[in-house]
Amino acid sequence: MTDGPGSAEVLAELLENKPLRRDTFEGWQQFRTTRHRLVPAPVITIDQWRTMSPRERALHDMHRTATHVNLPLQETPMSLKVSRLVNRRISNNAWKRNSSTLSGVMVNGLGYHGKTETTCEVAAAFEDRWLALHDHLNPRTVPGTRDLHAPVAYVQTPVTAKPKSTCQAVLDFFGAPTKGLTLPQLVRQVAQSAKDHGVQALILDFTDRR
Repeated sequence: MTDGPGSAEVLAELLENKPLRRDTFEGWQQFRTTRHRLVPAPVITIDQWRTMSPRERALHDMHRTATHVNLPLQETPMSLKVSRLVNRRISNNAWKRNSSTLSGVMVNGLGYHGKTETTCEVAAAFEDRWLALHDHLNPRTVPGTRDLHAPVAYVQTPVTAKPKSTCQAVLDFFGAPTKGLTLPQLVRQVAQSAKDHGVQALILDFTDRR
């Protein structure tokens, strides 16, 4: 029983693909496309472990550690309820055409309860489906432009964020300049950016950074 080569490949990929911040377009795309890529370490007995060479043991132990610190979010009745609600709201808004006002949803709870991971997983799965539906092209693209196609925009802001800083955080996701813009200009820029980039869902993750 050995998993040396497999463990080496998994560990090498983890080291080479250090996760980027999700609150940028590149970081979100990396999260979306790699979120299920980690192969868990195989379950072995102590006798099997003892038959390994020292190198194989070391690789297996590191693979096991990587598995434990990257455990997937466990489903609970509450997380399933939240997932269904968020998915339904995102999907309904994406297909809604008869109103300029879209319904949102707020996920509340204490820290480390899985709010961010649950919401991001639902949004990433929606983006997978949306991109596949449109052959990875923005159906609302403007001829002659090369805007990024971002069906989902994930933004982190502090709980004390003001409207101006929130708009700046949204524009930072796309790498858009914000220096010198007034609040009305920022609001218009956010609306235009969302339209140009084909945004269907905007996630505002208010975190307490005190």
